[in-house]
Amino acid sequence: MFDNDGRLCGIIDPQPVIGPPAYDLIYAFCSSPDDLSYETISAAFEQLAVGTKQDRIYEEVLIGLYFRISTCLKHHPHDLQAYLDAWEWWRPAVEQ
Repeated sequence: MFDNDGRLCGIIDPQPVIGPPAYDLIYAFCSSPDDLSYETISAAFEQLAVGTKQDRIYEEVLIGLYFRISTCLKHHPHDLQAYLDAWEWWRPAVEQ
């Protein structure tokens, strides 16, 4: 991440992963447990002009949360409960 002056100010999980743009959006969305709401991901997804269908985005978020829970155990164990709570909140949305 760069600030307005072009200086590096942070790195979000610099793991070498490749995927479609929607994957990058979900990866960034799941990078913090602060606001994992339907409204946040839906608003961001509307700005993404790619071929992922809106109805699949919740499924993709659940997969992103699954991966994030596993990396959280190693890198941010203090966030684990927030991610587990988000998992329980998101899972019913996918099961419907």
